[in-house]
Amino acid sequence: MGVHSRRDARYRCHRCHTTFTATHGTPLYRLKTDPNIVQLVLTLLTFGCPIPAVVMAFKIDERTLADWVSKAGEHAQRVHEHLVCQGQLHLGQVQADERWCRTQRGVRWLATAVCVSSRLLLWGTLAAERTHALIAGVVHQVHCAAQLQSPVLWATDGYGAWKTQVLRVFRTPRHTGRRGRPALVPWAELHIVQVVKRTSRDRIERRIAFGDLFEALHLIEASQGRSGTVNTAFVERLNATLRTWLPALVRRSRHAGSDGERLERHFFLVLAAYNLIRPHQSLRVQVNGRWVDRTPGMAAGVTDHAWTVAELLRYRIEPFVEAA
Repeated sequence: MGVHSRRDARYRCHRCHTTFTATHGTPLYRLKTDPNIVQLVLTLLTFGCPIPAVVMAFKIDERTLADWVSKAGEHAQRVHEHLVCQGQLHLGQVQADERWCRTQRGVRWLATAVCVSSRLLLWGTLAAERTHALIAGVVHQVHCAAQLQSPVLWATDGYGAWKTQVLRVFRTPRHTGRRGRPALVPWAELHIVQVVKRTSRDRIERRIAFGDLFEALHLIEASQGRSGTVNTAFVERLNATLRTWLPALVRRSRHAGSDGERLERHFFLVLAAYNLIRPHQSLRVQVNGRWVDRTPGMAAGVTDHAWTVAELLRYRIEPFVEAA
């Protein structure tokens, strides 16, 4: 690759002899607005600023903002898949939950899963109804992120689709040497616990749905840093954070999302900011007598530094090229 024009920030590929800009393959490609303004606006929208406030402050049409968020959300989803869903993470305890919100076109359900030890938001899926397909989308992506046959504890609520989909996805073939398709068996270190909250008398039921209770408690202690009980507190705290950063997820709002597709793209932009940009106080570590802030991506080993919104928007994923 060589420089074609320094003034226009254009480059030339020596193999195909085509020129391209520095923003090619990013959400900033072919935008007529100053990239600094776009980055500032997307930063405000990512961390919960209402859209009417951005419209009045920057005099930008709402449809233009929606286009920027859609492009940035698609880009953030590809970046997340490229960094996280590569089968390299030691997850330990995973907590999952689903919630609903109102949009201008009806109710939408959002299912999410978070890694407790690193606070890494692994994936989220939106759908019009709470079905097995909604849960399957999250479980499949968590399976793509996890190391093969690594110990995994799933902590969920009483919705039975989580157990069904986890047992369907987290399986490996058992080869016996016989002819035919090998049988698929669950991972040896797979455990599922459920936390069921009863409305009567405020009773909470904790039960082991699959696996061994002793091993499950050991994974809880290892992921949380101390002994504890079966709970879904971490994913519930995540829900509160998402409602703060993405106002369209609240159940009563004057700025409800227009449709599920735009809401999902905005969610992935928030997901990338949650994992890569903003440090978490609970993840701080002490190095040489000084406290060092870390993001969930740093705690999970996905990156070695806290990103900025500009770095996220300008991050380019190299296309896959098959060897000759």
